[in-house]
Amino acid sequence: MAEDERPPRGTGRVRSGLGRSAAILLGALGLTLLLSPLVGTVGTPPADWFRFLGAALTGRSPDAWGCPVPVFVDGSPVPCAVVAQVLLTSRIPEMLLAALVGAGLGLAGGTLQGVFRNPLGDPYLLGVSSGAALGAASLYLLGIGAAIAGVYLPLAAFVGALGTAALVLLAARSPRATTETLLLTGVALSAFFGAIIALLISLRPQAALLPLTFWILGNLGGADWFQVELVLAGVLVGGVLLSAFGRELNVLQLGDENARGLGLSPASVKRRLILISSVVTAVCVAFNGIIGFVGLVSPHVVRRLQGPDYRSLLPFSALFGAVFLVLADDLAESLLGGGGLLPVGVVTSFAGAPFFLWVLYRRRRVPS
Repeated sequence: MAEDERPPRGTGRVRSGLGRSAAILLGALGLTLLLSPLVGTVGTPPADWFRFLGAALTGRSPDAWGCPVPVFVDGSPVPCAVVAQVLLTSRIPEMLLAALVGAGLGLAGGTLQGVFRNPLGDPYLLGVSSGAALGAASLYLLGIGAAIAGVYLPLAAFVGALGTAALVLLAARSPRATTETLLLTGVALSAFFGAIIALLISLRPQAALLPLTFWILGNLGGADWFQVELVLAGVLVGGVLLSAFGRELNVLQLGDENARGLGLSPASVKRRLILISSVVTAVCVAFNGIIGFVGLVSPHVVRRLQGPDYRSLLPFSALFGAVFLVLADDLAESLLGGGGLLPVGVVTSFAGAPFFLWVLYRRRRVPS
């Protein structure tokens, strides 16, 4: 091979590192999904779960799988058919939805961090999640969402997220706008939308407060297969579109002037990326409420481990976000005994808020 035809030095090591990281994340996601049904308020014994899984993979009827180990809830045995029904209609959709929502939020967070060239960027911190929550909560509080949530609830969340993204884009058009200004704009919008939601809550009967509170705090407990299919479609399409902008996101890190010199229109690319990220966020928030900090933690961890190349950072952030949220959902299912329910958004906030403070502290220590 001629010398000028040889691949650049280190290319093999980079590809090997990417393949190793992808294998680790995929293996972690597979292992997490495989073990998730073993924990929770109605944890399935390992012998029962793996026998059920084997029956499902071989095409046998779940009714004939058999329960080698009895399942007890509050001291009473649960029939095997009931365990199978819970797995099929509740636990499996919940863990799959957690993986999809985590992947979508990881993608959106990584994209927004690249757009604003700031590791503190996140759909939650920029107000996009709160805007989606306001749109969906408006229908919920008006008594419309519960009956026809399958159509109008995600649509309302999309409109709310899109409206918030438009406000952030409007602020970004100012020549004096900085990334810190945009982040503070998102924080202010989140507080404002929270005040509106509080006002709407005060206008509704007390009976509506509990389900709405669980929704706002982030709740995957009501997952079903329709939600899984809808979120899968949104995250899959949005993920493909966002990943296609990996090179452009790399160029944006050089600054707007250098990006223009390389033939890129920064304003146009940013608008498209914020729009797509808002759509992905809206799909993730529509049924499950606000699940904060997944979009902050996932790309930041991947960037520290794998590097800043957005062509690999975005898909790896999706994988890490999926693992992170499935584990958080398992923890939320396990922390409260006796049938208690803990919204998964509480768990992600407990993990993400200290992480956010740590990132902020480290940035303050770096000399400008």
